[in-house]
Amino acid sequence: MTEEPRRRPILKLKNPPKVVIPGARPAPPPPPVQHDWKCKPCGAGLSVAADLADDAEIRCPACNAKLGTAGDFRADPPPARLRARPAKR
Repeated sequence: MTEEPRRRPILKLKNPPKVVIPGARPAPPPPPVQHDWKCKPCGAGLSVAADLADDAEIRCPACNAKLGTAGDFRADPPPARLRARPAKR
């Protein structure tokens, strides 16, 4: 009796090719998001919600760095220990 070799698993593509339908219009790009602050460590943009408590900790959505508290972001002028800078408009 001969043993058949084991079959290799079928691989799947992580990023399959996009299917283009002739005559179809492409979807419009999403509108750019306006951020109020930029993270100093990584440069990612973020906005602080107005309904957060003053002692709520704010972290960067990209690098998870602690940037300060919500009260620090509302202070005028912001304290020097804040790890974010205002975004340019």
